[in-house]
Amino acid sequence: MHDTDGENRRRYPRSQRGLKIVIDDTGPGVLNHVDNISETGVLCHTVKPLPLMARIGVMVDLPKPIETRIEAEGIVVRCDPDELGDDHFVVAIFFTRLATTDREAISKFVELHPSGNEATI
Repeated sequence: MHDTDGENRRRYPRSQRGLKIVIDDTGPGVLNHVDNISETGVLCHTVKPLPLMARIGVMVDLPKPIETRIEAEGIVVRCDPDELGDDHFVVAIFFTRLATTDREAISKFVELHPSGNEATI
């Protein structure tokens, strides 16, 4: 059977619940919000483009009941102009370093807030 939406090919589920994100070294006012998060990365919106393959630090605050700050390092694997809404760029960040405890926290968060069909990282 041919999978047209990519859902069955995903190894890690994602949560589409809105979150705030901070990216190190990008300057003030760069980030708007997270579209989705998984154990492998985040898809977020920025007001400035980020260069492909740029190494960056990422912090995401997971709300209650998880209530923890995820601190990871990642690389930009996609940066596309956003054609909808007032956001300027859609940026996919693949985690290259993520502590086991943070990976477990993301997994629990995704279990509590699963998503439907959304853009992929």
